[in-house]
Amino acid sequence: MSKTPLSTPFYVAKAIGAFDKTCVNVKFDNVVGGQKAFTKVMTGDVDFGTSSDSVIAFQSLANKGFVTHAMFVQSNNDVKFLSRSSEKVDSVFDLKGKKIGVIQGTASEYFVSILLALEGLTTEDVTLRYYKPEALINGFINNEVDAFVPWEPFAFNSTKQLRDKVKVHNTKNLNSLSFNLISLTADNLLVEKAKCIIQGLSIATDYIAGNQEESKQIVMRELNLSAAFIEWVWPDYIFKLALNQSLIFSVQSQAIWAVATQMSEFEKVSDVERFIDSRAMLQVIPNAVNVSQ
Repeated sequence: MSKTPLSTPFYVAKAIGAFDKTCVNVKFDNVVGGQKAFTKVMTGDVDFGTSSDSVIAFQSLANKGFVTHAMFVQSNNDVKFLSRSSEKVDSVFDLKGKKIGVIQGTASEYFVSILLALEGLTTEDVTLRYYKPEALINGFINNEVDAFVPWEPFAFNSTKQLRDKVKVHNTKNLNSLSFNLISLTADNLLVEKAKCIIQGLSIATDYIAGNQEESKQIVMRELNLSAAFIEWVWPDYIFKLALNQSLIFSVQSQAIWAVATQMSEFEKVSDVERFIDSRAMLQVIPNAVNVSQ
């Protein structure tokens, strides 16, 4: 499970014993970033993982044997663009010739391409430098990049550490990110386990909707976060279980982008629908499923 407030439904489910009310025992293995969670799923170290739609898109190009069972949260402002204040980046066009730090093969890198496209620019007009999520700020501090694109909580932590040395740009609604429950291609037993997890997540999302402040406190304790940070990100989150066409569109768009920009060594976009397994969701919340398989 990726250590981020996007994983809130899992933290809440754990805190209120939601999984105890279903048919599965859950043990958590916390990692930094959806890529690491995805890798643990693929190596068989864990049964399930949390992953962004971006990671799903890029990994689908390799035709790996995995599926998505459900989206459990969406945000239109989790990935943020930060630039050095002294560089006076007032518009996207000012990024031309700049060095930008990103996390390769994730929502971070895809986000940059969308941002640049607004002014007719491409990644060839800038220099991308790749970092692990926790190392982005060091690249900035060491003057290796002029700007960087972190997700939360790294964006918030960077603003607090760098203060007036960094400018946070308003990019809300530019790109929507979802977090998803993934596993290896599922047999009947794994689908049954996925159903049980989704049942627990359903209890948790209902609790979040009716107990906002209590839910914030749970996440703050679990991740050792400040109240200021939670207030910073919480309005951008929609905690809701779903499996719909928006996920397919997002994954497909990002996969097409990866091939078109030659970010990937693969030359063909896979059939996205084959990475969606709706069987568990159809047993728990059938009206939240809107995919063709």
